[in-house]
Amino acid sequence: MAASTQSQVTNSGQTAPCSTPPSRREQISTPGEYTGFVNGQITAPVPGSFDEEHSKTVALE
Repeated sequence: MAASTQSQVTNSGQTAPCSTPPSRREQISTPGEYTGFVNGQITAPVPGSFDEEHSKTVALE
């Protein structure tokens, strides 16, 4: 899981925060193949959601 914080400018010209929470998990160190999956919700300008998105699979040796 990643963490990020940034500001977005809305259609009305105001600034709104956009962030993901920091990870509280330890980093992976076990060898294997890993794929990141994501889902989320959009609140503006048009409400919606997305899921079933994923990163490429990477091998950790």
